Amino acid sequence: MIQIGRRLMSTRKCLLMFQENPIIVAVRNPKDIYDALQSKSQIIFLLTGNVFNLKKMVELCTKADKYVFTHLDLIKGYSQDNYFIKYLKDEINPTGIITTKNNIITRAKQEGLMTVQRLFLLDSSAMDISINSAKKIRPDAIEILPGLVPKLITAVKKEVNIPIVTGGFIETEEEVRSCLAAGAISASTSHKPLWDKIQLIRDEQKLLLQE
Repeated sequence: MIQIGRRLMSTRKCLLMFQENPIIVAVRNPKDIYDALQSKSQIIFLLTGNVFNLKKMVELCTKADKYVFTHLDLIKGYSQDNYFIKYLKDEINPTGIITTKNNIITRAKQEGLMTVQRLFLLDSSAMDISINSAKKIRPDAIEILPGLVPKLITAVKKEVNIPIVTGGFIETEEEVRSCLAAGAISASTSHKPLWDKIQLIRDEQKLLLQE
């Protein structure tokens, strides 16, 4: 019961974090980390990294008071086993992780890391499998790709009571608004011109809640 209570607290914290940051900075190239640190978004998704630079990038994010999530499927030079997840928590200590893999989500939750499960909804079969997986594993949030199909976001939201983030090819304010209107709470993007539009989108969302 204590463990369940902790997981609910983690999911609640994740929800509030993403709600406050409707635009998430996605870093695909290490050289972009400094621009990410200057952005107004408090959340950074690291979609890059290797055995030599991951710890340094996470430290930079932490010192800049950013929440940083590392995409473990894209990190190079590490073996994704139980020892690595423990090492990640003890020695690198990001806010959380992103992955498509159920076993890594489970292990990361055991270590007290926030978890985002990335779901590729390429067809109806993939959608059914992804929804069933999310229901079973219960990550703190799910990230839907492609993120530019509002009906997919709405359909997933009807099926799972888990915060939804969208990603993939999101490059305009209108695309962000479309994702949020469909039921997502945040949109991740590597498109730099969007990174500092977060206050505009945040203010709009607050006005919508007041209506």
